[in-house]
Amino acid sequence: MKRITLITTAQPTTNPRLVKEAEYLQSLGYEVKAIVCFYERWADRFDEDIFSKNPGLYIFCGGSPFGNLFEKLTYYKTRIRQKFCKLAFKLTKNKKFAESAISRTHVEALCLAKKTDADLFIAHNLGALPTATKAAKQCGAKIGYDAEDMDSGQYLSDNDYMYLLNLSIEQRYFSTVDYFTAASPLIATIYRQKYNFLNPVVINNVFPRTNLSPNHEVKNQPVKLFWFSQTVGINRGIEEVISAMGQIKENIELHLLGDCSNDIKCLFLNIALAENLNPKKISFHPPIPSENIFSFTSTFDIGLATEIGTPLNRDICLTNKVFTYIQCGLPIIASNTQAQAMFISEYPKCGRTYIRDSKQSLVDTIKQYLDDPELLLNTKKYNYALGQEVLNWEIESKKFLSVINQTLRL
Repeated sequence: MKRITLITTAQPTTNPRLVKEAEYLQSLGYEVKAIVCFYERWADRFDEDIFSKNPGLYIFCGGSPFGNLFEKLTYYKTRIRQKFCKLAFKLTKNKKFAESAISRTHVEALCLAKKTDADLFIAHNLGALPTATKAAKQCGAKIGYDAEDMDSGQYLSDNDYMYLLNLSIEQRYFSTVDYFTAASPLIATIYRQKYNFLNPVVINNVFPRTNLSPNHEVKNQPVKLFWFSQTVGINRGIEEVISAMGQIKENIELHLLGDCSNDIKCLFLNIALAENLNPKKISFHPPIPSENIFSFTSTFDIGLATEIGTPLNRDICLTNKVFTYIQCGLPIIASNTQAQAMFISEYPKCGRTYIRDSKQSLVDTIKQYLDDPELLLNTKKYNYALGQEVLNWEIESKKFLSVINQTLRL
């Protein structure tokens, strides 16, 4: 069986798309390795469970600021190297600094990747692409790239040196890949327009079918809104939701799941007070293991996808929260970013969009469900069935496997 190595500049917990692909390929009998590195402290305890369930699959590199002395020294050495290379690239725009500027662990991951002697290397973000390309060149292997985001579209100015850094990696390495997958139709479209030699295949951020008993009850009070991400922060549309809730008189709650600093909590609670909303209507939940996200999500009533549309990547991405809500039978209230508006137009029964930066539009959209319990109930049932029958990994994985098989036959 062929050998496949996946590479990321993050941890398994913070890169569920890589985990899903790696474990799926392993289940099919491929010899799989996934090279990962430290990214967020909160994810450490959840990584331990992932490692224990899949011994030998994940290879950790680059050290950790919370490990033993050697791991700490390794981590800070790589941090210093990356900071130096970022500064050098910023000042000179010399491409020789780009690989270690965009990835803290480029050197360490490349050393490990070469040792796996894989037939296919898959880069799971832009920082991992130079590593995958150079390892593949030595091993005579194929190269795959998964565009979870449009990396060069994450900056507001074309003069930002980080934009120029990401652009330089795209321009230098995209032409080397044997396949290119994207996490949303618009990411695929815009990359195809920008690099006409690419032929991206869309692999949606869906998940395996669940065996939930979804919350199909419609209670009079309270209606629970739910939003989640790895990190709870500003400029994700949460402020607008709190403001809209202050105008809605019905009993409604907002639940936020993710790593959240005390400063952000205070900020949101102060917004609630300013909008005459009882702060007790807002609940903060710490991160949970990925396998628990579906049972947890299913306890709420409406899922929020509140991207603000800037920078470009936020306008064209289709996050995994959208598909999680569907899988759990939650109606979706989504801001009208390009990607989310396109998705809702394709599945109009799954939710509603509202106009970004319009408090009244968001209020009216929320009240559609509050004022019509039958609509809320029917949408819950529709979305759960949609997740079980159409938008799930069992179906989407066939596209992914086809890409893998075609690439390995080249």
